Amino acid sequence: MARGRGHSVINGRRFDWQERDIFCVPSWAWHEHANASDREDACLFCLNDLPVMRALGLYREEAFGENGGHQPLTS
Repeated sequence: MARGRGHSVINGRRFDWQERDIFCVPSWAWHEHANASDREDACLFCLNDLPVMRALGLYREEAFGENGGHQPLTS
């Protein structure tokens, strides 16, 4: 996280983050990210192994189709 604050929902669990936080999302996990501010930007950097996954024919992407595209939160 380079700037701002917000939260991510990963497999139904909410994780709050702020500037200078670091976290890892497993490539197979449903995930979504949200900015906590209406006025300030949140800059979240993403690193992945997409070129390797595509080259190996393993790349797969699927949008979450239920609940308007948002995961329900679990405890």
